[in-house]
Amino acid sequence: MFEKGILKVYSIIIGVLFIISGLGKVIDTSGFSNLISQYGLGYLMILSPIIVVFEILLGLFLVLLINPKFYAMISFGLLTIFTALFTFAHFKYGVNNCGCFGTVQHMNFPPFFSFIRNFILIAMSLIVWIKYPKEKTEIINWKKYLIFIVMGISIFTAGFTFKTPYFLRSKSKIHKFQGQNIKNTELSNYLKASPDSTYLFFVFSYTCPYCLNSIENLRQYQKSGTVDRMVAFAIGEEKNKLIFDKNFKPDFSIKDLSAVEMDKLTDSYPTAFYVEHDSVKFVLQSELPSPFIFKKLYIDNLK
Repeated sequence: MFEKGILKVYSIIIGVLFIISGLGKVIDTSGFSNLISQYGLGYLMILSPIIVVFEILLGLFLVLLINPKFYAMISFGLLTIFTALFTFAHFKYGVNNCGCFGTVQHMNFPPFFSFIRNFILIAMSLIVWIKYPKEKTEIINWKKYLIFIVMGISIFTAGFTFKTPYFLRSKSKIHKFQGQNIKNTELSNYLKASPDSTYLFFVFSYTCPYCLNSIENLRQYQKSGTVDRMVAFAIGEEKNKLIFDKNFKPDFSIKDLSAVEMDKLTDSYPTAFYVEHDSVKFVLQSELPSPFIFKKLYIDNLK
């Protein structure tokens, strides 16, 4: 039923998607790391560089048709695990972003699209695994060299874009506002905080994909009572602001800041500052998790 040529095409398609997925994440490994925390797997965040590099390596083997039968089996298992975790996170924590393609996917597709795509890839992997004929061939040199070059670049980039999770960082790597009284930070220029209230300051860019992926979670912080007040600061051109307003229809106030003002707050987007008892208790410099995950994974770690 399945000719070898068709099976090769399936292998290449699966491999290309794995490579795109890995490259999308390796550009911002810290963003993918934070997504893992939203899945309720915070202590696996440290593995995010290994995961993205492995995805690229697996994709290369499938595209280059290096033992497709074996690597289709690995693909089947990996996709099944990823889909199961996304299903759990979606129904347990309300996570709608599967994070499959990292920064390549600027706007989220509906969750059912991710499920359908994954089920198709799982089926294709299963077919290649079962139907592809057994063969043992030596890897030709140019394929070896290509794999070594791509993997070297990927490992370097993953390490460069990865930020150690908050609870594993040394003090030297913590944001300068961490643990400071709000009066001693630039945040005091925008709000007079009350010592018996909690606040979330959210700093973002209108064109940052991880910022946009955070907006729906951001809405829930005040609605759920996680914080008493939420303050958002944004940077970007007027045309991007209009696009943002049209697509997201924000029900919270946003103050637009200049690049100079933003630089005094953070060097990455998005950044969230959690303030309690006049003190900046926690700074999250990545995609904003749901209030439930934020409280369980980060705030509880401060107690």
